[in-house]
Amino acid sequence: MATREVTTVHATEVESAILEAARDLLAEKGLQGLSMRQVADLVGVSATAIYHYFENKDELVRRVVQLGFHQFGEYLKEAAETHPRGSLERVRALGEAYLQFALENQTYFRVLFSIQHPAPASLDELPEGGGYGLLRQAVVDAVSAGTMREADPDVVVMYLWSIAHGLLTLTMACDLERCPEFGPGSRRRTPVELFRAFELLVRDGIAAPAGERASQGDRIVLQGD
Repeated sequence: MATREVTTVHATEVESAILEAARDLLAEKGLQGLSMRQVADLVGVSATAIYHYFENKDELVRRVVQLGFHQFGEYLKEAAETHPRGSLERVRALGEAYLQFALENQTYFRVLFSIQHPAPASLDELPEGGGYGLLRQAVVDAVSAGTMREADPDVVVMYLWSIAHGLLTLTMACDLERCPEFGPGSRRRTPVELFRAFELLVRDGIAAPAGERASQGDRIVLQGD
């Protein structure tokens, strides 16, 4: 690919192009498949010019991750602000925004959550705490408002985050054309639709009411069958 001198392109545009190329390569090939020369070739600059913007590969990866989490955080903030503080709707909106961001920005999602970085950043170092702090505050506010029962907010956050993340990884790992339907004649539901369908289970749990639960003896007979 022919190269062009950096002086012919605005520096900000070149930097943005480098970050986008690095993001795409990371999503496709992982850390081991990323090289500064490959990024330079994709952008169309000389192999040495890229070092005017990023000292080395580690700095480039760090900047890609920072930019991705910044966009992710802005996405979540916008969703949260559409619902009042202390409401369960705000908590739900954050979960749905997490899903929508990943579905609409799959390259960034893979870079942020699927690649094992040699030196992962702590949550405190990430924009908006990687989304953790925003969701935690929504949970704390909901408990204070009485719309959510008393519980360890960190446990609640990890529980809800795990549900959303699990839906995404299953969706992205599965060939949707060959996945089984959710029952005879039913249409395949999106991760957001499934997240909404889980609301009753999340709110009330999966245990049957005490009066409807089978006795220990009944369970033993059933297991014996």
